[in-house]
Amino acid sequence: MRFALQTGLTLRSGQRTLELVRELGDGCYVLEDVLTRRPVEYTRQRLVDDIHSRRLIVIVGEKPSSAASGSDDAATAVLDVSSLTERERSLLEYRLLHVKALERHRVRRGQRKEVERIIEIVSRSTGVAKRPAATTVMLWARKYQKSGMNPLALVDGHRVRRSPKRIHETVEKLVWRVLKRSYFTTACRSLRFAHDDLKRELKLAKENRLIGPEDAEVAYATLQRRVDGVDLYQRVASREGVARARIVCRTSFPDGLPTEAMEQVQIDHTPLNWVVICDRTGLPLGRPLLTVAICAYSGYVLGFYLSFYGPGVSSVSGVLRSVIRVKDKMVANAGLKHPWLSYGLPDELVVDNGLEFHSFAFKTMAMTLGTDITYCRVRTPWLKPHVERFFSTLNTLTLLKGRITKTVANVMRIDPYKDAAITFSDLVQGLLMFCVDVHAHEPNWNKMATPFELFAESIARIPPVAFPHDLQQLTLATGMSKELTLSQGGIQMLGLPYGCVDFKTIVNKHGHGLKLLCKWDPDDISKLYVRDPDSLAWYTAECRWKNYAQELSYNQHRLIREFRKRDLKSPEREESLLESRLALHNHWLDSTSSRGRADALKAGRYQDLTSHKVLSGTDSAPIAPPISQLVAPAEIELGDVDIPSFDSFSFA
Repeated sequence: MRFALQTGLTLRSGQRTLELVRELGDGCYVLEDVLTRRPVEYTRQRLVDDIHSRRLIVIVGEKPSSAASGSDDAATAVLDVSSLTERERSLLEYRLLHVKALERHRVRRGQRKEVERIIEIVSRSTGVAKRPAATTVMLWARKYQKSGMNPLALVDGHRVRRSPKRIHETVEKLVWRVLKRSYFTTACRSLRFAHDDLKRELKLAKENRLIGPEDAEVAYATLQRRVDGVDLYQRVASREGVARARIVCRTSFPDGLPTEAMEQVQIDHTPLNWVVICDRTGLPLGRPLLTVAICAYSGYVLGFYLSFYGPGVSSVSGVLRSVIRVKDKMVANAGLKHPWLSYGLPDELVVDNGLEFHSFAFKTMAMTLGTDITYCRVRTPWLKPHVERFFSTLNTLTLLKGRITKTVANVMRIDPYKDAAITFSDLVQGLLMFCVDVHAHEPNWNKMATPFELFAESIARIPPVAFPHDLQQLTLATGMSKELTLSQGGIQMLGLPYGCVDFKTIVNKHGHGLKLLCKWDPDDISKLYVRDPDSLAWYTAECRWKNYAQELSYNQHRLIREFRKRDLKSPEREESLLESRLALHNHWLDSTSSRGRADALKAGRYQDLTSHKVLSGTDSAPIAPPISQLVAPAEIELGDVDIPSFDSFSFA
């Protein structure tokens, strides 16, 4: 439909009706409310933009030309000329030729004689022998003018018409009942099975005289059309589950896409497909876990963390520190060819629903750093595609020895634990080279640039947010946290005692048993940072077992405790402990119970009590210890020695 910015143009804005009444200078127009006559000034650009964005609706005649209307004019507006077939296009041009001829000769659609004359003129010019009737051409002109000069109004109505259902209402109910019972179920039966079931239902309904003989047959194609009429999401969800339906019908949405670097950072874990050996012992350690943070705007790797502890808060804390810190010294020591540009705080973290991302420690990190958290829906990996794509590229690395492969029938599989050849330090060095020198410079053909170029251009335009000013603040922001109880002996964390002089102030004011927020570095638990509940200051408490806790990680300490716990709970130790407890119990019974005559006689024989020892006068006192042994202080006797007197003199 066409419109012109002329006096009399009527527009609908919500519940208000506006009319264009005057054109001002410099491309401005005055519109008035038809009820209150309140003027509103619009510029030409704003007025046309509001009409195209449908904030203002053009009113033609008595009804608005809204796409939400159910009229034929609204239905033709959704058609596209390019979607018409060749026959429909030629027919449209033929009808439009007659309508345009009426306009050129200034013939109104009610002048039948003049319309017949125009039809004859058009027929001679086109050379078409078959001529349309005057009534038909008048109907074409009426549709064209009523639609606001929309050529699509001349298209045949079958393009937008809806075929009426010819099936009896009772049969229609039986069709949907059978589909719900036999097809839209998790049994995933075929449509042919549902059609056979429908035949049985129709036969039974015919016998019960619910339907006539002419309605007792439904074609297979009709049943197929009913199934196709259901939304694809509902079809898949009813047969294969909601999760499968989300995968089949997944799509990307335009809102929420990042426009600058560090605006959205995606974090995820994956176990590597290589067995790593220890640098010190040379023994295989197993498959390490890789935690990666990637910029969603450029696909640039911002940081990674490699460990054997599995997905947890320590891995997330390690990768956040890798993202925030400046990496110039690391790149120089590694001898890489290109710089690692990433540093600073991300604006938003996109994570999945792992337990470590829902933990109190991780949420505390995000709040301290001022970073938002976005949780993806369960089983929707396409919502963080950049990190998933990075994991798939790791399989293209040329490291062959120690690689874990799938088991294939009739193919000899080499044990990766016996074939492992890469040490942990070499693997870290290789991943660093891959992230900085290889992956960052692979072209992104969708954006026609490399991740390095996109990231460098973005941070040059908008630098990232500044990071914490000291390492202690960074440790507090990215460290693990938990509320621990302050007791008389300080604070206990997994059996390790921590003490601080500042605890005395807290105990004097609040007493013992107070729960305090504590933070610690997951890579070094020799220090514990405790927050004062009043001043909110952070105190540093050192571990009293300094030799043990120095540079000891949190996960190492947990593993040591678990190993010792299993050792102490071993069957051998439990059996030995039970025997010792039983022996102690028997000892107390023997020492305190009354003895019989036989036991007393036996005890006398053991002590070798005879008359000879009594008559011979043998002293039964204990033998004195030799001189070389220590003497008790009570046994020391000091003799009285006279101290001689001396004469004094002076050198003066």
